[in-house]
Amino acid sequence: MINTNTKNKTKMAKELGVSRSSLYYHSKRSEIDLEVKNQIESVMTGHPAYGHKRVALELKLNKKRIRRVMKKFNLKPYRKKARLLIKKADLNKPATEFPNLIENLAIDHPHQAWCTDFTYIKFGVSSSTWRRSSTDAPERLSALTSPVFTTAS
Repeated sequence: MINTNTKNKTKMAKELGVSRSSLYYHSKRSEIDLEVKNQIESVMTGHPAYGHKRVALELKLNKKRIRRVMKKFNLKPYRKKARLLIKKADLNKPATEFPNLIENLAIDHPHQAWCTDFTYIKFGVSSSTWRRSSTDAPERLSALTSPVFTTAS
């Protein structure tokens, strides 16, 4: 007895909207990538902080290829975590000497509380500027004002 539920590959490819030859396609890239991954891991065992550029120089391969394989297999170089810097002069001191006057205040309409900030911006070697920004707390509308003053060293 003949099974009528079976479909030939031509009809299956047509239903999927692909060419029949793509049903036979087998990528060789994954095998090559595994080989490159093993080479990268061998380099990174000796030099754990090497990124894709140094690994590429070590293996004499293209850096884009190395970066693609490292991303594919989630290979990341060792990076030191940044330490939180605490000044020794600030140890064992209260957080601030100024009280927060609006800590328990319910801000429900504009112009009730404002936030300001002064920022020092350095341009190149010889010039710098101070910028002041003011924000209305409930609306979160920031108005960046012109420089307060500019210095040239």
